[in-house]
Amino acid sequence: MRHSRHWYAVPLLLLIAVGCTDTEPVSPTPSALYDSVGFQNATLREYRLRSEFAAMVGLLKTARSKSVILSQSDINAALAPFKSEIAPGFRDQLSKYALELAEASGSEYTDPPPSGPIDQGGVFGGYLFNEVGLEMEQMIDKGLYATLFYHQAVTGTRQVPTKDVLHQLLALYGSSPRFPNSDRAAVAPDQFVAGYCARRDQNNGEGMYSLIRQEFIRAQVSIKAADTSQSRASVVKILRLWERSQMATIINYTYSVVDGFSASNPTDSLRALAMHAYGECIGFLTGWRFIDEADRTITTAQIDELLTLLKAPLNGPWMCYQIWMAPDANLARVVDAREMLQDIYGFTDEEMISFKTNWVIAQGRK
Repeated sequence: MRHSRHWYAVPLLLLIAVGCTDTEPVSPTPSALYDSVGFQNATLREYRLRSEFAAMVGLLKTARSKSVILSQSDINAALAPFKSEIAPGFRDQLSKYALELAEASGSEYTDPPPSGPIDQGGVFGGYLFNEVGLEMEQMIDKGLYATLFYHQAVTGTRQVPTKDVLHQLLALYGSSPRFPNSDRAAVAPDQFVAGYCARRDQNNGEGMYSLIRQEFIRAQVSIKAADTSQSRASVVKILRLWERSQMATIINYTYSVVDGFSASNPTDSLRALAMHAYGECIGFLTGWRFIDEADRTITTAQIDELLTLLKAPLNGPWMCYQIWMAPDANLARVVDAREMLQDIYGFTDEEMISFKTNWVIAQGRK
């Protein structure tokens, strides 16, 4: 067991969400199933967002081939259908990331020296990196998990929860009334946040996906009973668990970074995969930086500290290549970031170990 080097106070909102007091309403026992009546009609907008987002990510992935050149206007056009739905502060960042991705596309990446970046980004090991070894695809894709989906979830649930609001929250989460707990399900697989959350859940009724499902059903029961206090409490719990599940996935990727660069004589493919995992970490974290502090557990100062530890501060300079080219000197920073996340969210050592595993694949869940 490690000895923590950080201590952080848990915000009051989290205590309200997971705690219990004598004055709290008694939680109704949730039914076994989520009522899907009205789901399709209530979530037309949310499914449009999901479809537009998936199309945009599909376009960005084409640039993983050095034969593909994307222009900034190509990327901006793919972002345009939902750009107005994104947290305002992140919109300028998207323009920067789109430009960097466009400039790197169609080229080949070569190893930079540990002391400085190269002049031009490009494709390496099946992924597209900018000149400092950061994957702009992930900065856009994973940054939008918070600034599009979570931002819309928070905005939509500021009102009194209703049946339709709950349906919309479920669609933004990336799941459906089926709650398959698998991103590999043959019918209505979990996507986006829900897909990653399923990977962190051992399907024993105790994981974050299972707890989120339970709160959706409890909120639905409360709405039918006109119990506004309980339905609001369940929505808050859903949002806090949503955030925790995303941080668990960042932790998962930190293991991939350390394992990849700790390997003896890693192949270019393994090195590229480790830097891809690193880009996932930075993309997810950067997105949370643009969510109002009142709507998340992690503070702005903590996010900034994490990004600095990982050599990718919000306003630069990015020095990601140092983790790639000098892992012996820099992997401890990745471990420190992982331990800091454990302290902030109070994950147990057992949970941290479990986050290494994609449980959907490990358990063959379809």
